[in-house]
Amino acid sequence: MKLLVLGCEHRGRPLENLCRLYHEARALPYPCDSEELHQLAKWCDLIFIGSERNHAYAIADEIWHLLRGRPVISLTENLPIRELRDLYPLSKVSRCSVYPDIRTEKALFLLSLDNTFSHSDAATLKELLQGLGDSLLVGEELLESLRSCIEASQGAIKELLSLLGESSGHDRDLFEYVIGWVLYGTGLATIKGLEPPFQEPKKFSQEVRGLLRRALKDLFSNPLPSKPLNES
Repeated sequence: MKLLVLGCEHRGRPLENLCRLYHEARALPYPCDSEELHQLAKWCDLIFIGSERNHAYAIADEIWHLLRGRPVISLTENLPIRELRDLYPLSKVSRCSVYPDIRTEKALFLLSLDNTFSHSDAATLKELLQGLGDSLLVGEELLESLRSCIEASQGAIKELLSLLGESSGHDRDLFEYVIGWVLYGTGLATIKGLEPPFQEPKKFSQEVRGLLRRALKDLFSNPLPSKPLNES
């Protein structure tokens, strides 16, 4: 299968590893040469599009007619399935969110498929992503809910690490490096269904637990604002 990874240098970064795993995979940054984009759109059997929303419509205007019957996997934030159907009326469309969206060997791909995807199409897509980590097929409503929870969780973890770093008394870079490995081990154990790599934690006082619970509930109820459209 011939794969095109378009505009994923800022969103969907783990997908660039497809070019290492499959000899018939091409990565093309966006903006790019229009003629090259047209040629690769005709050539590919499946395309991943990781552009920002302010480029998504320009890309669709250029290549929608070249992708008849082909799967289009969009990583553009806040671009729902119904809009993707309008942008690519001849194609099978899907949304995808990637976590963590950094240059890494393994990631989780959350996929919401249009009803034009067959079971065979879905199986092929999951098989393609198998070498990059794991993938989950979810409905669009659940995808949005998971994205909101993940973003709130990332914000909470980042804030907690910042507070811990300020209070640890250690060099900040050293602390963040060591805690990064602790988080990696905890995450790996969770994914593999293993016991977490640390002893049973000491219980917080009821007062501290109450403060933490209220802070987290407030964060999940009022998630951090999305980045501006022109920000990667």
